[in-house]
Amino acid sequence: MKASIAGWKKETGVEMNDTKNILLAWLSSVSPIFLAIESRTWITIISAIVLPIVFFALGKTVDVFVQIYFRRKEERSKENNR
Repeated sequence: MKASIAGWKKETGVEMNDTKNILLAWLSSVSPIFLAIESRTWITIISAIVLPIVFFALGKTVDVFVQIYFRRKEERSKENNR
């Protein structure tokens, strides 16, 4: 199982957590999408589809920057201990 997950990450460059987060973002937006379709206004349809993507992208960007920050902090602490 781990080999197939590692192969997935290597082939696509996407971790399973990323895929899971994208699916969770879309699943959490299903009811607003249905409501937007029912109300038949373009702004609600667009916001119901676009906002989850925007929030996911912002969250992922923050996540990446935090990982970079901690990785650099760890590297600096290793260099100072030498």
